[in-house]
Amino acid sequence: MHITPMDIYQREFSRKNIGGLDENEVYGYLKKVGREYESLYAENKSLQENNQRLTGQMQDYLELEKTLKQTLISAQKTSGDMKDNAEKQAELIVKQAELQAERILDEARSESEAIGKEIRDLKRQRRMLKVELRTVLESYLAMVNEESPTLGHNVEPVEKAA
Repeated sequence: MHITPMDIYQREFSRKNIGGLDENEVYGYLKKVGREYESLYAENKSLQENNQRLTGQMQDYLELEKTLKQTLISAQKTSGDMKDNAEKQAELIVKQAELQAERILDEARSESEAIGKEIRDLKRQRRMLKVELRTVLESYLAMVNEESPTLGHNVEPVEKAA
């Protein structure tokens, strides 16, 4: 049975014939109140310790939550920075590839022009060589035709190749 504060205030002790209170009853009640108070004091102390422990844990959890939030914000920022850097690097790679492709095309055009010029030169040289060869062959043919009456052979002139 727990003693309430109201029980303490309303407690009346019986009186002895001489006008005093029953000493055994008063001391018995005080012992009962003391035990009850001791129990409540211990319970209160335990609850306060538990409250301090839980408050400490709550502070630890709040610090952990704060740290996690900061870490998350930092990770998001880092992720954003990495994404931006990757996009910039990708753009740079694409631009470099475009420049290299343009350079390769320019080189190919230049080489194509050089080859075209070389082909034209070779065709011109072939025409000139044909003309020179025809001239040489015609002169040899003319020489052969001139010498043939003396040799006794009739060589017919060769028709000109077109």
